[in-house]
Amino acid sequence: MIRSQIDTNIGDREFELLEDQDHMEEVWKVMQPRLEQYVDEYLEGVSHYKDKPTPGDSYAALLAEMIKKNDRLHDKYHDLFDMDLMEEEYAEDTEGFKSVTLKKECDVINKALQSKSEAMGEWKSKFYGCKSQQIYDTFYNMMCFAEEYDSDMTEEELESVDTIEDIGLAQMSEDACYQTGVLGFGIVSNILNHMYPRVFPGNYKAGVYSLHFLTNKGHGVNMPSDSSEFLMVKDDSYSKTGIIETEHNYYFPYQTFGLYSLRIYRYMESRIKNRFKKDFPSDYRYLLTNDFYEYVTSVHRQDIATLCGNDDMLKFNTIW
Repeated sequence: MIRSQIDTNIGDREFELLEDQDHMEEVWKVMQPRLEQYVDEYLEGVSHYKDKPTPGDSYAALLAEMIKKNDRLHDKYHDLFDMDLMEEEYAEDTEGFKSVTLKKECDVINKALQSKSEAMGEWKSKFYGCKSQQIYDTFYNMMCFAEEYDSDMTEEELESVDTIEDIGLAQMSEDACYQTGVLGFGIVSNILNHMYPRVFPGNYKAGVYSLHFLTNKGHGVNMPSDSSEFLMVKDDSYSKTGIIETEHNYYFPYQTFGLYSLRIYRYMESRIKNRFKKDFPSDYRYLLTNDFYEYVTSVHRQDIATLCGNDDMLKFNTIW
């Protein structure tokens, strides 16, 4: 997408396409051959992970490391955003919730605030300027939704999901689980993915970049502006280097991203079962897609640096 066209008829049409099932199916067809290639390469790497005696042992080692890596923040975020605390202590002191709980104790927000990246400047200003009550309300809504969604979205229900509507994540917008410019898809998905990796996809920024590379397109798939729907061309501003930068499309709908991630997981799960004769545990479903997105973006790190206009953006995986 092209940022200067967001508030135009072209922008309106493109936003509609991002949530259009027929359009997604067209893009998915373009992606599938590349997905097969990247998954083959990824699993070849997995089979040699840590140079274990057998490919199955290497797979088991990677799985154990994925789970261990997630455990710390899984436990921390469940403690930090415990519903008793949300409804009692934090509700009575929303300023403390913002200035201590989020700024100092919530890893993803703390890292973003500590970032030296020029691209984070606008977000920091919006975060500091947002009223603590608004931030608290958004987090409360998010945690209520997540708890209920995890309970309702059983494995049987998830097996039947095949459309953007089916996955049910659009409800997050209606339930006010986001705060425009402050608590967007990146932060929200990061936290919920650590807490509920079975049902909430994470690694949003790397994931959206990965979807771009999986289309193998320098332009869009039937997009009116002929630009990639997974990228945001910031043609209305210049970086300190004097060039127009391109980022991941931070407006890309979480529900659409979620369906892509679920389909990618299903394909990877079947290939893992075929190759290693082992099942991937569904409780950690989206830890697998996280790792795959990190792999795809690592292959294209220099491409991303070129798009963004500076090597600092090579560190994007450390934030959101």
